[in-house]
Amino acid sequence: MTDFSAFSNRSKYAAEINAGYSTRLNGDGLSTNPHMVWHDQPAGSQFKQVAHTTPKSDAWQHGWRLADKDQKGRGGAR
Repeated sequence: MTDFSAFSNRSKYAAEINAGYSTRLNGDGLSTNPHMVWHDQPAGSQFKQVAHTTPKSDAWQHGWRLADKDQKGRGGAR
């Protein structure tokens, strides 16, 4: 997992972090992460399973979680 407390990583993945943050503020879930790689599931399955993550998918998720934390810190107000 990439350390996003390091300035160099935040800078390198700023676009993904910002995209994840904006997605969360828009009310969309973690499963909308465009950088995730999913396992194929049997037809009719309602569940997705992550095959693996990449630094870009981790950065996007980091941004999403930051927005989630920030929103909950304000009482969930938009």
